Amino acid sequence: MEINGPLKIGVIDAPDSPGWELQVTFTEEFKSASLEDQGQIFQAYVDELVQGIDALPEGDRNRDGMAIVYQLCSQMLPYIKEGQVALEESMTVEIGQNQAVSLTDFLNA
Repeated sequence: MEINGPLKIGVIDAPDSPGWELQVTFTEEFKSASLEDQGQIFQAYVDELVQGIDALPEGDRNRDGMAIVYQLCSQMLPYIKEGQVALEESMTVEIGQNQAVSLTDFLNA
């Protein structure tokens, strides 16, 4: 299942840690939107992730990957709505090895 949204997410093997790293950046289109539009776009993205998760069976690796992205995005949502995230910066999030496999499947689907 492909969900296009305001984020670009890459999975990087982190040799110095037990898991992997997510490299998260925002799309140019999202960064150029007004603050109000950014909040609406990001909320719609979170809602779409919820619908995608609900549409897939438990144990599906795409579902598990979406759940990881959902956790990140739902935590960021209030800060996005208030303009408290530096959108020009990239973020690095460490995840465990098992989660990285699910996320890689989801991102490459």
